[in-house]
Amino acid sequence: MIAKPFEDFLLKHLEHYLIPADELAIFIDTHNADHVMLVLSANGLSRVPVITKDKVYVGTISIADMLSYKAKHHLSDWEVTGSDIAPMVNTKIEPLHKDADLTEIMHKLVDYPFLPVVDDEGVFQGIITRKSILKAVNSLLHDFTNDYDLIPKETD
Repeated sequence: MIAKPFEDFLLKHLEHYLIPADELAIFIDTHNADHVMLVLSANGLSRVPVITKDKVYVGTISIADMLSYKAKHHLSDWEVTGSDIAPMVNTKIEPLHKDADLTEIMHKLVDYPFLPVVDDEGVFQGIITRKSILKAVNSLLHDFTNDYDLIPKETD
């Protein structure tokens, strides 16, 4: 459990942790794999969220996911690049609900560089990155005493 004053301090800035969907590179699950490979490689992106046309979160996609799909199904380059990405999507990163608590966020960010965030209907809201949380922790370590007094407990 995170100490309440620390959690309060960090949660004050929670809206700053979320990078909104409209500021991100995102793919639709019906996008062509050739297009996705081009965008990923041209922009140096390693993994990007994938949503439906209705903006419902599906998973993420990377070049490694597409190559893995190609190898698993014994497909040619042409067969892969001409396909939609829907069957290639990686679903290992479970989305966070927009009201997730800080403990859940911190535990999940240990394993992933970013976490997708969805609303009650599964509509993609954006991502929380490990970098944004580390910046917040850095702020906590440097600025916490501006708002709080630290008083050590007395021990017998």
